[in-house]
Amino acid sequence: MTALRFEDVREGMELPPLTKRVSLVRMMMYGAATWDYVPLHYDAAYAQKRGFPAPVADGQMMGAYLCQLLTDWSGDPGSVRALSFRNQAPVFPGDTLVCKGKVTRRRASGKDSLVDCDLWIENQRGEQVVGHASATLSLPSGVRGPRT
Repeated sequence: MTALRFEDVREGMELPPLTKRVSLVRMMMYGAATWDYVPLHYDAAYAQKRGFPAPVADGQMMGAYLCQLLTDWSGDPGSVRALSFRNQAPVFPGDTLVCKGKVTRRRASGKDSLVDCDLWIENQRGEQVVGHASATLSLPSGVRGPRT
């Protein structure tokens, strides 16, 4: 995959959507990878006692999905410099999420070529489970030189 360059990006450009199917196994693997063993994220009986129909995905998983959306789009050596998001609805095993985004601004800051994006995640019912999200990426800029 060719890395995205600053010059290739235009304001209003949509990012290719990223679809994720949430499963209890994926939720448990995320909890293990982040050392987050809160029973709400894997124990159905525990979740139901707290008024949820099933275990609830860790909200930070949504941040990981948004980062994947950005890095899949930008490629290497692009990098996420900032990410802000707000969870709006719970995510349960069996949900299918579509992560989406749009470029809102291109700018130079010192030596960095930065791209700002608005982001969101919708579930299979069309509900926004994440809204009010934004990110800043640093992308390579300039004429490509010879590879060494």
